[in-house]
Amino acid sequence: MAEAVPTFGKSWDTVQPALSQPILDAVSSYGFDYMTPVQEATIPVFLQNRDVVVEAATGSGKTLSFVIPILELLQRKKLKLKHSEIGAVIISPTRELAKQIHTVLNEVLQATGFDYKSHLVVGGSSSATNTADELATLKEMGADILVGTPGRLEDVICGRLKNGKKTKAGKITASGGIRARPSVSVKKLELLVMDEADRLLDMGFEASLTAIFSVLPRQRRTGLFSATMSEALSELVRTGLRNPVRVQVKVQDKSGNGDERRIPSTLSIKYLVCPPDRKTAQILRLIQMNDAQKYIIYFSTCAAVDYFQKLLKRLLAPTAQTVPGGKKTMKEERERTKPYFNVDFPVSVFSLHGQMIQKKREATYEGFSQLPPGETGILLCTDVASRGLDIPDVDFVIQWDPPTDPKSFAHRCGRTARAGRSGQALVFLNPGSEEAYVDFLALRKIPMMPANYLWQDDDGSITLTAPADATIEEAAGSEEDGESEDEDEGRSDEDAEEDAHSEGEEKPKKKKKKRSALKIQFPQDTRSDALLEILRSLSATDREIYDRSKMAFVSFIQSYLKHEAKYIFRLKELAVIEVAKGFALLHLPSMPELRGRPTSRFVKYETDYDAIPFMDSVREKRRLEKLELAKAEKKRRAESGESAKNSNKKKKKNNEAWSDAKELKERVKERKLKRIKKRDAKHADEEARLMAAISDPKLKEALENDPLLAKRMLNHRDKSLKDMAEISSERSKHTKKIEHMTLEEVIADAKAKQRMQYNSSSDSSSAEEDDWEMIARKEKVRQRLLKESQKKKNKFTFNPGFSDGEEEM
Repeated sequence: MAEAVPTFGKSWDTVQPALSQPILDAVSSYGFDYMTPVQEATIPVFLQNRDVVVEAATGSGKTLSFVIPILELLQRKKLKLKHSEIGAVIISPTRELAKQIHTVLNEVLQATGFDYKSHLVVGGSSSATNTADELATLKEMGADILVGTPGRLEDVICGRLKNGKKTKAGKITASGGIRARPSVSVKKLELLVMDEADRLLDMGFEASLTAIFSVLPRQRRTGLFSATMSEALSELVRTGLRNPVRVQVKVQDKSGNGDERRIPSTLSIKYLVCPPDRKTAQILRLIQMNDAQKYIIYFSTCAAVDYFQKLLKRLLAPTAQTVPGGKKTMKEERERTKPYFNVDFPVSVFSLHGQMIQKKREATYEGFSQLPPGETGILLCTDVASRGLDIPDVDFVIQWDPPTDPKSFAHRCGRTARAGRSGQALVFLNPGSEEAYVDFLALRKIPMMPANYLWQDDDGSITLTAPADATIEEAAGSEEDGESEDEDEGRSDEDAEEDAHSEGEEKPKKKKKKRSALKIQFPQDTRSDALLEILRSLSATDREIYDRSKMAFVSFIQSYLKHEAKYIFRLKELAVIEVAKGFALLHLPSMPELRGRPTSRFVKYETDYDAIPFMDSVREKRRLEKLELAKAEKKRRAESGESAKNSNKKKKKNNEAWSDAKELKERVKERKLKRIKKRDAKHADEEARLMAAISDPKLKEALENDPLLAKRMLNHRDKSLKDMAEISSERSKHTKKIEHMTLEEVIADAKAKQRMQYNSSSDSSSAEEDDWEMIARKEKVRQRLLKESQKKKNKFTFNPGFSDGEEEM
């Protein structure tokens, strides 16, 4: 392990202030005899009680740069932390990175023997009960160091927010937001560390971070760590840093020409400019050319990850349960794919993205990390796995498409070549304007070299030389050459009639917008085209793959429009038809981005799309039932002569989803009514007691006739009414001969008492607000108007007997 660590840093015993002996023994036991440059520059400054902002390349050892100072400073100060008090907090943008930091922290704690406890707090619980259990465990076990994601750390440190929503500034809205009691105390907190600090703001954690910073003590040490810090530094000043020391570890080029790099010197990044429909073939040839290795393939969307995971798993690691027809069909598919992908080692395919449940994400991470030797592993993921994750022995990083945020490019590539190991990265670029991305990254100090296009001979071997029969494909025509057949099909009947009436007349030619198409100048790759046909045939036998292919293609186009470098990634210059071929679509979906584009190059796959089955029998049964209903509706329209336009309107009106939503609303109203009735029954006894205490028969009759006044008295909303009840009760106790007061006398007596209280106290409410008679009159008018409006509307309503403001107690 020591051989993999760069040896150009100083030894650990040279740190000033000196590290304690248990920490020196711990790092020595792991084989770290020398510090990396970022550790050498950061640890001494952090130990001198200074705030730090650290920017260093990925895989340079930043985790130990803050774990060791945290333990050393806590040990030096000899803090006597109580059960619920914490001394340090480490914030991470993703759950996987937080779990990784927690693992490293526990290993160092175990090696040093320090009597500190760490606790991991991350989101993603499957239910509120699990979340409550996690918080209960934290309160019971206690912790000295917290590691977690911003959202869950906010619940633990600030208290869980109830009955309210947070604004972007981290404040609580006026809807009654209340925080529960915090699970821990941060009064003695000494250190705050934010790993991948710039990403914390990019991912929308600003509100949670603001809430956390508002309760942390100002007299603390703060450390910000990332590989791309410069662009977000100005926004992070508000985290409470005081005169921070900025540590920027630069990487020099191996050539010795003095050029700086933001990536490790052992990392080789290459780019390949090729048509988008050849990416899959290039990836499979790359895997076949190398021995068993670990690959990470990045996509921009979760839908693309799910689709290619299903497709590649069916192609590379099929099972009898996932192939229609069982073992016999599986053997036939293997024979068909052997000429295009044939390896003598097993291949496992994993997927990881932000929309997966936490348990599945953890199982994927562990399964890919603990892959047995001699087996090739392919992890398909989004940028959720691009920050900080230290997956062991990753040999190759492939980017199907460049990230939407250019800052994520270095983090993606940084999953390989970590801690001094060598690694390779490859990014695919589409012909056209995307070649400028190379110069764009060069300005960001990320150099790239061109990669060789991989060809495949007839015997299946991989070469760098194009076959002799490979010819140059003709350039695709632009929109000026004529409209496509799909354009003519998409024109309305009104446009066709207008053209018929204007036939023979000279019309001024409208200036058409030019939309540049991909000019393909690459030799034909017939084996890549044959592989795509095999992938399409797989999609034609599994509806889940078929449905996911369309969603993946549409999501890719939508993400392409959101690129920050829009002057490089321009949709009008993207070969959308070739992209559709690369996703192995059976047919083109209906979307506005395809309008006005020549689609003659796309050949529709001939099959009955309604007959494509789900492998899951339950889903297939449900699909067939819906299909039968649709056919019956179509037959009914044909017999009745109903137009499709009117039918669509009726279908939209009687939509099943709308029906479900309506039923849900009815159930919510019923539950609300039950809660109101239950609350009324709970206070029935007290209401009866107060009513019995009123001696005046006229007042009692008035309250019985108007339950609203009684409920206002019960809920202490009308002080004058309560005073009247108390006066009547007191008089009945002390007067030997009970004289029943009239309603007018009770009111006059109560008002006289109120005037006396008003003169003695300036905080008394106004006479208009305390006048129960006025309040009752207003409420009666409101109730009468409400009843009249309800008669006009034929809707589900109920009258609980009190005002809207008293519904929620």
